Amino acid sequence: MKKLLIYGGQFNPIHIGHMLVASETYQYVQPDEFIFLPSYQSPLKEQYHHVDEKDRMKIIQLAIQDLGFGILDDREIVRKGTSYTIDTIREIQQDYQDYQIYFVIGTDQFDHLHKWRNIEQLKEILTFVVVNRNVDEQVVEDNMISVNIPRVDISSTVIRNRCKNRRSIKMLVTPNVETYIKRGRLYED
Repeated sequence: MKKLLIYGGQFNPIHIGHMLVASETYQYVQPDEFIFLPSYQSPLKEQYHHVDEKDRMKIIQLAIQDLGFGILDDREIVRKGTSYTIDTIREIQQDYQDYQIYFVIGTDQFDHLHKWRNIEQLKEILTFVVVNRNVDEQVVEDNMISVNIPRVDISSTVIRNRCKNRRSIKMLVTPNVETYIKRGRLYED
């Protein structure tokens, strides 16, 4: 059976830490397809909406080009509103019927899976790939995969704050993403 690896997140903006997670999980799972799935509004996170969604999608596309693999799935952005993973995965299943689905989450999300809508159904549909970001080794359930990656302390919030204060974001994002953000003066308000 073919493998589909999905990496969801706000990616606002996507940065080197996200790309490291994508690269490490891609190498570990070796999927046939890799999807970046940006959320419009996560039910468990506060959303930052001060950048046009078209700019956010362009930044993700640039990062995908730099990474060398992956496709952008914008269904949650197009749909707008709060997105629940179970609903989106059911839609994706229709497009990828012959695929085993893997879904990347960090340890922070793993610790809050009990809050996810229909989590038990979701666990039956897909395999979670848990990336350790704050622990040396993540203990996961039997039907999950744990992937250890080097710790990188970068967040989208830090990047937005640096842009707002007109500080450099070099080395925190790829050169193409940096250029696009600078030219558009994104995140400066």
